[in-house]
Order: sequence, then C-alpha cells, then structure tokens
Amino acid sequence: MKLEILEKGNYYHIFNRGVNGETIFKSDDNKIYFLNLVQKHLDHKAAILAYCLMDNHFHFLLEIISETKVAHQSISNLFNAYAKAFNKQQNRTGSLFEKHFRRKKIDTEAYLKNVILYIHTNPQLHKISNNYKNYEFSSFRIYNNNTLKNIVSIDKSYVIQQFNDLNNFIFAHNEYLSLPDNNLGTDLQGFKNLAGQETFTKNEKQNQQDLKDLEGLKGKQSMKDKFYQYIQNLQDSITSKLEAIDGKAKFQEDIWKRPEGGGGRTRVIENGNVFEKGGVNISGVHGKLPDSMQKYFGVEDADFFACGLSLVLHPKNPMVPTVHANWRYFEMYDKTGNIVDQWFGGGQDLTPYYLFEDDAKHFHQTCKTACDKHNPEFYPKYKARCDEYFYNAHRNEGRGLGGLFFDYCKATDDMSMQNWYNFVTEVGNSFLEAYVPIVEKRKDLPYTDAQRNWQEIRRGRYVEFNLVHDKGTLFGLKTNGRIESILMSLPPHVQWVYDHHPEAGSEEEKLIKVLQNPINWV
Repeated sequence: MKLEILEKGNYYHIFNRGVNGETIFKSDDNKIYFLNLVQKHLDHKAAILAYCLMDNHFHFLLEIISETKVAHQSISNLFNAYAKAFNKQQNRTGSLFEKHFRRKKIDTEAYLKNVILYIHTNPQLHKISNNYKNYEFSSFRIYNNNTLKNIVSIDKSYVIQQFNDLNNFIFAHNEYLSLPDNNLGTDLQGFKNLAGQETFTKNEKQNQQDLKDLEGLKGKQSMKDKFYQYIQNLQDSITSKLEAIDGKAKFQEDIWKRPEGGGGRTRVIENGNVFEKGGVNISGVHGKLPDSMQKYFGVEDADFFACGLSLVLHPKNPMVPTVHANWRYFEMYDKTGNIVDQWFGGGQDLTPYYLFEDDAKHFHQTCKTACDKHNPEFYPKYKARCDEYFYNAHRNEGRGLGGLFFDYCKATDDMSMQNWYNFVTEVGNSFLEAYVPIVEKRKDLPYTDAQRNWQEIRRGRYVEFNLVHDKGTLFGLKTNGRIESILMSLPPHVQWVYDHHPEAGSEEEKLIKVLQNPINWV
C-alpha cells in the first residue's frame, strides 16, 4: 500500500494494529494513556473527527491543520512515545505497531461519512461489543452525550453538519450496520483486517457502489436529507451555467457555520460582464425555534430544521431583468424529536426595469409548464399568490412581473410529501430554462445613463420590499441567520429620488402601469 502524504487542509483515515496482530492495549489505562498522548502531540496539528481504540488496533479520522512535515512528525512522535512507554510497562522490546502507520486520504463527502460510520461501528462489527453506542473508547459516545468528559477534543460541529443533525447522525450509524458489506475495502485492501480477520477484497466498481449506497442513506433517512442533497446539486448547476453566460466573473464560495446549529454554502458573483451582483446560496439550519417564531406558529419549546436554496441576480444592463428564486423545506419537532409539522415552499419571480412582453410570456409559460405536469390548478393559484406576496403595499405596486409563489405545502389526501418534493424540484429544475434565454437575448442591448438611473431607482423599490415585507429576510434575522447571506439579495447601486415619477408615455411609465395592474401573461 502506497503511503499518502499528509497535506494541510485534507482529511485522512489513520489506522494501524499491533505487529502480527498482537495486543497494543492491555488495559483501559493503556487506552487512556494513549488518548492523553494524542491530545498532547496532535493539539493544533490535527483536528480529530472520529476515533476508536480496540485491543489490537486503532482508527482515527483527522483533518491536518499543520504543514506536512510537522503533521507527519507529530503523529510519528505520538506512536513512538506510546510504544516506548508500553514496552517499558510490559517489559518487552522491538516494534509494537505493524509497519508504518496507515493513512488514506478522504476525497469525497460520501467517503468521509463512510469512514466515520465504519470507525464508530467497529467494535460491533468485530463482535467486541454488543452495542457500539456503549463502547467506551470510541468518539461516538462524545457525539451522543454532551456532558461526557472527553480526553480528546473532537470537531463535532463539522461532522454533525455532514449528517444535518444528531438524529440523522445516529440513524445513519444504525443503517450502516444493516448494509450487506460495511468494511472499508478501499482502505484495507491487501491488508489483513485489523482485528485479525481476513478483509473482503472488492473491485473498484464495488467500492464505488458501496459509497453510492451509503450516500443513498440520505435519501432513505428523511425528506430533509433528500431535499438538501437536491439543492446542493442545483446550486452547482445554476452557478456553473451563470459563470458561462457572464464570461468574466466567477462565483466566490464561502462555507459557513451557524453557532446554534447548521450552516450553509454561499456563492457570490460580482462585477462581471453580465451580472453586477448576485448570489446563489444554500443553507441547512436547525435548533430551538426562537420565541417570536414559536408565537407565530402557536407552539411552545419547539425545535426546527430549515433548508433551502435562495438566489438573486442583479444584472448590469437595465434591459436584463433581476430575478429571484427560492426553494425551501421546513420541519418542526416536539420535545422528543418527533416531526409535528413539515412543509415545502418556494417560487421564482422576475423584476424587469423595462417591459419586454415576450420575456414576461416566456418566463410565465415556463413556470406554467412545470406546474401543469403536477396539477393544472397550480399555475393560476401560485401566480396569483406571487402577485399578492411580492407587492409593495406602501407604494401600491408590485415588485416585479411575478411568477410563482407557494408556501406551507403540506401533505394532504391529494398530495403526499413526496408529491410536493416532485413538484418543488420540477419548478427548481425549470429555473435556468425560464431565465437564461432572456439574459442571452438582452445582455448586449445598448442603454443610456438615464436608463441606468431608472434601473437604480427601481432597485430602491426592490430593497424596500426585501427589508420591510419579505418573510425569508425576516426569518433569517429572527433566527440569528448569517447576515451576509441574508442581505445578499440587495443590489450594489441604488437611488432614492424624492417624489420621482416617470415621464408620461415613456417606457418607464409603461412598466409602472403593469406593476400596478398585474397581467395574465399566459
């Protein structure tokens, strides 16, 4: 087995066993001493995500946070220090561990989760313990019990985020044990199983299928995991297409964590050929529902989970409309963690600065086509709700030309949660088809300074709606959401002109009349 180089910023499965399968931990005191050495030698050198100590072998999942030479030397010093102390205690000489410590680079999220599950269930897989959850020298107990004293510092927040929450983290472990083959064939190929048993050798195709099966647990676990995976993929598709259209600017990615639980992945594009500013964000947050939200929903002491993709694009050319879209999923739990309510929401809407009727018809027809595949009543209903929702009451005008808006889509006799999932993802998949042709048609049209000024004045109305009326913005602020992501929707250049009115008979006035009197475009 070729030994991997330990590179800063990467994750590695570190494992080894006693020479010839001999015992390396004779007692619990040996294991405690070893863990103390781990803390001493790896502190500020590596972040520990998971570990398990067995009598004759061990597993660690580490993130290397120091330079290669420092990390390698620190890990080597750890094993040498333990071997020296153990040999002295046991009055033995010679090598304690078999060969060099083994290490395998973790290169995908699915593989990372696979390794975590394998490490934690190791005692039960090797029939050392009847229940992996109770095994004392495994990091699983640290995740499952916040009051448990821990010798080694564990980066719990990152790991829990990979499974979305603690309940799914535990569920995934139980499901992993039920898989027909849950050894890490890729890691241990050509190497006897560390507990002394022969390792089943898989071909590369089977290894890939195992990872795919494990990743598939997300879909089997719950609706929220299935939808979160969907919005991750959708974010990739949308940002890739928008970068290609712009031709200059690239999305900057910012992965963030929410202290109360969860986090997200923000992608922002700025100062491009086409897009002056835009963002395509995903998030999955959870925790205690704030008091203000509990009062709104009429519940007490409730927990929640919310995930979604939200995007806003502000083009440079005033002939290209701003667009907004959001697809989201929400769950609420009782004190025991059972789901007491769940729903989908979302939509997509167009905000032009100059009215091109063909663009409006195209956008709405695409929305209608997506809706009609599930229910012909959806488009007129959700189009009307969009006109109603995106309305600046203090200005007596709509924010834009509308599109779709739906919320609190719950299971009924006619629509299961799976049906709603199918509908929401259908709408999400239609976004690029609805918006991209408009951008490509209008992005190179000439415009004047006066038209640019009009664009900035209209952007002011966009800001007013988002800060005064928008539920998503208000929810984010009330749940201690990430302010940069929440305010991403605001345009970079805006004007507020006192008592401004467009010239009679102008193209600008034509737009205002439509905003004040919504039209059925299809």
